[in-house]
Amino acid sequence: MTTEITNPLFSEETIEIPLANAPLARVLAQVRFPEIQSIQEKSFVAPFQERIRKRYPRTATDTLNGFVIGTPQLVTTNIWRYLSGDAWRVSLSDSFMSLETTKYTSRKDFCERFLFLLEQLAEEIAPTHIDRVGIRYIDQVELAEDESMSGMLRQEMIGVKDVFGKAHHMISELEAPSREGGVLVRWGHMPASASHDPDIMSPIPKPSWFLDVDSYMAHESAMVAFDAKAAAEATYSLATRAYTIFRWSVTDRFLDKYGRITK
Repeated sequence: MTTEITNPLFSEETIEIPLANAPLARVLAQVRFPEIQSIQEKSFVAPFQERIRKRYPRTATDTLNGFVIGTPQLVTTNIWRYLSGDAWRVSLSDSFMSLETTKYTSRKDFCERFLFLLEQLAEEIAPTHIDRVGIRYIDQVELAEDESMSGMLRQEMIGVKDVFGKAHHMISELEAPSREGGVLVRWGHMPASASHDPDIMSPIPKPSWFLDVDSYMAHESAMVAFDAKAAAEATYSLATRAYTIFRWSVTDRFLDKYGRITK
């Protein structure tokens, strides 16, 4: 039996149960910092790319266009992408760096990879402060038509779909403080070929249930100095909080279905 978690937002760390076939669609960690306008120049970010090039040899650039609030001025923002050959991607813009993967193996491995990037960022880009650090886990469960998640989730997570029957979609959202900072949790049912956030969870041909947990620390007004090791340690703690929320949400039946590994 799994350990009972009374309050997943403030409880102690729960023992991790590996799943052989975890329905984890994507994991993304991000550190935000005060804007560094020089990052928009390729020549400025080139030394950073050189530091990480062996691990992330492929590059791409996304360009975002937007207007300055209250003016007709169009602003173009570059997001530099660095990719490995095995589903890992680094993104760098003038106010954030992120690491994401669709092949997550463990909290330890992910946070070690993120620490490496944070150290290179500190050496070459040198942000002075951290505005926010967070990690986001997205689980995506494929369902047969009209299949219920009853028995797979805590009653509090099921919602009213089973009461009303057919529904186009049902999404719930919670934003609340946590022991480490805060969480934004979204979960629910989606129809075939749909997603609550296509940039982070790709649509699949069948209906699905999803759980999207964003665990974060925000420091916008606190002026916290940029420290790579401290940011990586915070990311690990935030990942632990996200896992605790996942474990609180699902039942033993869910863990067994997706290949609970016992030691």
